Amino acid sequence: MTTRATTSGSGEAQAKRLERVYEEVAKLLREPGVAPRLRTPPGGNEWSAMQTLGHMTEMIPYWLNHCWTLIAATGTPPAFGRTPGSPERLAGVAHGTSADPDALLRQLHEAVRTAASVIRQLSTTERGKRGISTERGEMTVAQVIESFIVDHAEEHLAQVQGAEPVNKNETVGS
Repeated sequence: MTTRATTSGSGEAQAKRLERVYEEVAKLLREPGVAPRLRTPPGGNEWSAMQTLGHMTEMIPYWLNHCWTLIAATGTPPAFGRTPGSPERLAGVAHGTSADPDALLRQLHEAVRTAASVIRQLSTTERGKRGISTERGEMTVAQVIESFIVDHAEEHLAQVQGAEPVNKNETVGS
């Protein structure tokens, strides 16, 4: 886990970073010459930009829903998580394969807008609620937001921008 994930910044800072991801993706998709490359995987086990965006539109609300589960829990912190082969994760990637880029961008905007609003409104108590990640052990809601939503979205932005390939077998934040 990164230091940022451990310290888990403020809700406002996390929301702004997530909104920046959307702004950068939207800017990229409007660039001339990008459209023909959106569905072309960089190679081997890598996702195309559209598959990555499909995953992003699925993973943001997925992890936000887990945050609500942790917040609502009483007693023993609940277990949460998924694997790279989880059906909902794969469905997001598959959706990106055939989706219209503008429609996918609108879906991403809605997912980011909703998540940023929730992130800003969470109380310190809600951000401090805990659960047990199947991959990383005990985590607070703030850490889940940082690792599985914000950092994860930033990593996928870098991949869409061509900074690094997307490996279909990645496990970080699935």
